Amino acid sequence: MQFKDVVGHQALKNQLIYNVHNNRISHAQLFLGPEGNGGLPLALAFAQYIQCRDKKPEDACGVCPSCLKHKKLEHPDLHFFFPVARTKAFENTDYEKVNSTDFYTPWRELLLQSPYFTYSQFIEKMGVENKQLYINTESCNQVIRSLGLKTYESEYKIVIMWMIESLFHAASPKLLKVLEEPPEKTLFLLVSQNKDKIISTIRSRTQLVKVPQLREEETEKALVEKYRCEPGMAKQIALLSEGSFSKALELAKTGNEPLADFDTFRYWMRLCYRKNIPELLSWVDEISKAGREKQKTFLQYGLKMFRFCLLNNYKAPSLMQLDGEEKEFIQAFSPFVNHLNGLQIVGAFNEGLFHIERNANPKILFSDLSFNLSRLLTPFKK
Repeated sequence: MQFKDVVGHQALKNQLIYNVHNNRISHAQLFLGPEGNGGLPLALAFAQYIQCRDKKPEDACGVCPSCLKHKKLEHPDLHFFFPVARTKAFENTDYEKVNSTDFYTPWRELLLQSPYFTYSQFIEKMGVENKQLYINTESCNQVIRSLGLKTYESEYKIVIMWMIESLFHAASPKLLKVLEEPPEKTLFLLVSQNKDKIISTIRSRTQLVKVPQLREEETEKALVEKYRCEPGMAKQIALLSEGSFSKALELAKTGNEPLADFDTFRYWMRLCYRKNIPELLSWVDEISKAGREKQKTFLQYGLKMFRFCLLNNYKAPSLMQLDGEEKEFIQAFSPFVNHLNGLQIVGAFNEGLFHIERNANPKILFSDLSFNLSRLLTPFKK
């Protein structure tokens, strides 16, 4: 993956390139940022740039033998490690004997499809169901064995460890030792979504690379230029994605036009306020026929609209970034979402999202949510 394929983060890309040209590459770096912000894509692009045989001032060349192997994720001096669990294919194998290399084929397929994937997509691809995933002792042993070999064709041997916060405590001493005394010309690029869950002794031995939240204009530009998304829809998706390009891709994939969400949401809120039970139940029947991803997207849109209502109440319209009918609706609807009921409404929607992700019955879920909203939606009187 080249830097040009990474969405946004131009200042961070420039800094990484500068470090390479000025021989300031730390042997262990921690790419830290929320899910979907681009930590893994940046680590991949950085690794390709380091191992490129014909580096350009702004990016890897993309055509040398090293770059071509990176493109296919087949470079012999690039190693991946990530959390695993014992699946049905390994049910007769001791858990500690299962390691990342056993799952390299689905991992590679997922990365080639898009490095902007979510943890739930990773679990589904690996086929590990609802099991707890760890980077276990055997994976750490595999790291050590890989580093014991000489490089095949590159100056540096690079290890990318994704979700380092899932490192099993009992396995950490093995990794600590190799981080403290790495073989010559060895680089560790650790990727994490949660700093607080990383073992402190691991964290203290790495150079932190903070991956900031993507700006809305960066997400919007990438959707239009790289994914041929219609500009109006791209703008709405960028607003809803909250800095996560993984979420933006999910929203774009559903094909659910955000303005259609607006019409549905407005109609639903009117039914809830009027306590029109027969029409509410008819509406529930319709929304229940939509796919799970569209239902999730719709509830996420609702959360965003409630947030805008609160911003409008607190006299911060400049943060809303809305226009047209949506803006008019928020101005009229915001008195019904206030400091008295706002937390309860947001909590009910978050609970709904939680249960949808776990395949709850949509009719029961949306019926319950509708009745709660009918009770909670009351105008604030000064």
